[in-house]
Amino acid sequence: MNAVVDHPEARLLPSRHRFALARLIAYVRLLRARPAASRPEHLILPIDRDQTAAEMNGIAIWIFVTTACYVAAALPLALPIAVLIGIPLAAIAIHLPIVVGGPILRLIIGDGDHVKIVSVMTMTLLLIASSYFAMSSSWARFTAWFFFAILILNSAAAVIVWLLRNPIRAAEERCAR
Repeated sequence: MNAVVDHPEARLLPSRHRFALARLIAYVRLLRARPAASRPEHLILPIDRDQTAAEMNGIAIWIFVTTACYVAAALPLALPIAVLIGIPLAAIAIHLPIVVGGPILRLIIGDGDHVKIVSVMTMTLLLIASSYFAMSSSWARFTAWFFFAILILNSAAAVIVWLLRNPIRAAEERCAR
């Protein structure tokens, strides 16, 4: 793991984010950052893609709320009751592919990046569910279209981040000195 020592603006490094949209936002913030007048003593910041709690928790909440909406929409109950029942069922629905599918894939594939495998499984299942609900007349179609909008926005940010890869690298190197 890489680390930056005594540079508070390193909190804004794009390499500390996993998703392209967060990387792009971090890069814009890094460009606007002013060097701190007084540097704190011995600040050490790890450079890890999964370091930002706000990004990781935001994604987790988004995935959970999306799943809870789909579960509630699939239940043949009145909406308030379906939501109350859908929330615990969504927690089970999210963890089922992880607990059951993860070990099965590990047996099939062997050693590998299991976090990536489970992430791909989860996103694939959400894509399938979102495709279904986007084409339905249910109230959950708005959730599905929001899901697709976020994916499209992140894809566009990925293209922009790729195009800006050299300026981003240069900005990070300036900060790491």
